[in-house]
Amino acid sequence: MNFKTNINTDSKGEKEKENTNSLNKNISDYNNSEECASLTSKDKLYNSYKNKTEEKTIIVYGEDKTTKLILKALHNSKNRWDNYANSEGPTIAMGLESLRKGMRNAYERGVKIRYISEITKHNINYCKELMKIANVRHLDNAKGGMAVNEIEYIATANLQEAKPVSHLIHSNVKEIVEQQQLVFESLWINAITAEQRIKEIEEGYERIETKVLDNWEEIHNKIKSLTENSEEILICSDTGLLKLVYNSLFDVYQKILDKYDKGYHRGIRWITSINCSEDIEVVKLFMDIGIKIRNIKNLPPLNYLISDKLFFSNIENINDIRERKVINNMLISNDNLYINQYRTVFEDLWKSGIDATDILYDIERGLDPERIEVISRSTNAENVYLDLLKSANNEIMLIFPTINAFIRQHKIGVLNSITYAAINRNIKARILVPKNKDVVNLIEQIKNKSFSSKINNNNNTNIEFRYIHQLSGSQTTILIMDRKISLVMELKDDTKDTFCEAIGLSTYSNSKAGVFSYVSIFENLWKQTELYQELENANERLKENERLHKDFIHIAAHELRNPLQPILGSSEILKSIVNKNGLGNPEEKEVVVNKDKVNEILDIVVRNTKRILRLTSDVLDITKIETNSFILHKEIVDLKLFLIDYLNDYKNQLKNNTDIELTYTINNNHDKKVKYTASGISFSKLNNIENEDNEEIFTVEVDRSRVYQVISNLLDNAFKFINENGTIYINIKKSFINKQQYAIITIKDTGHGIDLEIMPRLFTKFATKSEKGTGTGLGLFICKNIVEAHGGKIWAQNNKDAKGAKFSFSIPLLT
Repeated sequence: MNFKTNINTDSKGEKEKENTNSLNKNISDYNNSEECASLTSKDKLYNSYKNKTEEKTIIVYGEDKTTKLILKALHNSKNRWDNYANSEGPTIAMGLESLRKGMRNAYERGVKIRYISEITKHNINYCKELMKIANVRHLDNAKGGMAVNEIEYIATANLQEAKPVSHLIHSNVKEIVEQQQLVFESLWINAITAEQRIKEIEEGYERIETKVLDNWEEIHNKIKSLTENSEEILICSDTGLLKLVYNSLFDVYQKILDKYDKGYHRGIRWITSINCSEDIEVVKLFMDIGIKIRNIKNLPPLNYLISDKLFFSNIENINDIRERKVINNMLISNDNLYINQYRTVFEDLWKSGIDATDILYDIERGLDPERIEVISRSTNAENVYLDLLKSANNEIMLIFPTINAFIRQHKIGVLNSITYAAINRNIKARILVPKNKDVVNLIEQIKNKSFSSKINNNNNTNIEFRYIHQLSGSQTTILIMDRKISLVMELKDDTKDTFCEAIGLSTYSNSKAGVFSYVSIFENLWKQTELYQELENANERLKENERLHKDFIHIAAHELRNPLQPILGSSEILKSIVNKNGLGNPEEKEVVVNKDKVNEILDIVVRNTKRILRLTSDVLDITKIETNSFILHKEIVDLKLFLIDYLNDYKNQLKNNTDIELTYTINNNHDKKVKYTASGISFSKLNNIENEDNEEIFTVEVDRSRVYQVISNLLDNAFKFINENGTIYINIKKSFINKQQYAIITIKDTGHGIDLEIMPRLFTKFATKSEKGTGTGLGLFICKNIVEAHGGKIWAQNNKDAKGAKFSFSIPLLT
């Protein structure tokens, strides 16, 4: 915006008068026009100025001219006259006859007059007079003066008591006028009523206010006023503020201590945290002039000063700033709520602090000062607690006495801090906590968060939880940090929902003896959890074994009863046949029977007797395994040739016992099917030993009968679970595992696969879910022990096409 500035001289006085008269006439004529009917008075005046008078901004000098200009602006006011002035403004407005009459005339014409000024003891009577014709408000530290109506704005930077203004800025530029109207409204909103301010002055009432000072001179003056008005000063700050005060305000504190020495002041107490030799010199300087200083480990986040009437708080972090001589920001309040609250906090900290003399002595000797501090306020304990977790360097040990304590402390961020430290700072954390469903769920969430972090990419879990019984004798949360610091928090009321309500006294210590005692308590509890877990696991194993043995007895009874019944029945039938065919003479030794029929009956007896023999053998093998008396009789064989021989034997057994025709091929792409018929059910199966090189030798040292037992068991299972027209594949190959060459035999079928419920315990005792209603669940357990006794492994999996299963086992090859 461009401003035209004219400096008036005496020769222009008449011209201004003519312009004023002309302006008033133009306004009058315009107000009577039809165009004006729909416009406000302010719009009318501006339109008149726009059409008849040039918009301009001027500076007027001379007391007579400034007075006339103010009166003219008052005369031009139709609805409003807004004034803002320093403490001299009311004396000028009411002390100069011409201005007083001008404002009186405007008031009688219905002009609403608003006046803002700083009301003081010196101008209070003028303000009371002004209040008869104006709405008056008070504003601290008002500067200069200005007035604005609908169309004009006047201002000055200098007002003197009961004297006309020496110069004025005048503007009728619409944008400037509107801007100043907004400025006045803002000042009006922030001012207080004249009645309230007069009451404060006359009755000695002190206004309660809290504000931020950002001017160093004002801050300095406020602090200096303490020498005159305070009875006691309490300060809590870091050593950075000590250094700043020494650089710029040390003389103020010396004067206060001079009053203290004469008995007119209760002195200065200062709480700080002394951490290094650099802090010693400045602390000694303050102690030398009589300031009492105590040390605490963890300071509150704010630096603050309390006198009996004022509260000061520095809202800057000045701890790391050297050679500072000014405070840029200061919150100040005379509200007793602030004063009393922070006085209480100070007194609690003072009680738990240690005299600075003791700390300085230890630091000067190069020792880490040992100290024990009692923290009575739970809010302070919470701050110390969280700060310690953030400052851990190596290890965190933590004992929660109750389930509620664990949940409460999770709410204030304890577990989040530990997780962050474990993930980002590689801190080891061990935590003991009582167990229930909520605790377990919460721990699982924490573990999941850890597992998704970078620490687990290195296969390293830094947080370990163990469960303990809820402590009845000890009701304290115990934190041990880096085996150097302990924080013991007394549980006052475990029913409370918040940490601050539940916690009573807390004790901070870096005493080696004290911390070591808590480390011992923790380690003993940690070892007890190991024993407890072992006992719990053993108890679970006993329960499981008891259940499995009961199941085994039931299964064994079933397995024994099934073959015994056909043996008994067949024997009775055979006896009946013999007696019936005795050539008519009961004493006759020779009988005539049907050979095929007798053989059929005997086959039933033999087959079921073998089932009993196999069950008996399995039970004996289990006994040998569990008593460590399982012995192998090894010899060197070619495993591939052994497998071929075995399949020939197996084929003969099947042919003799179950009318099965079994064929197989080696290094042949043509699959040969075998016919299996038993009890009128027809199956087609494929047996194919796959090996690329027919001449390759698989030299192993094994117990032939035991390897035979493994292969037989796996093949029996494959036959048992395969469906009609299914297929069985047998494969042998060589493979290196951890620099050792193994022979791996795989038997794969196309049955319905391994039940997912059994899969995790497939090679344990009594694991069975046979749809055919047979099997004790001992076979695979015995196979596993036989294979492992040979230095191999056995494993199983369902086929990827969801058809059947594949069992494999390895035997180390001789080199």
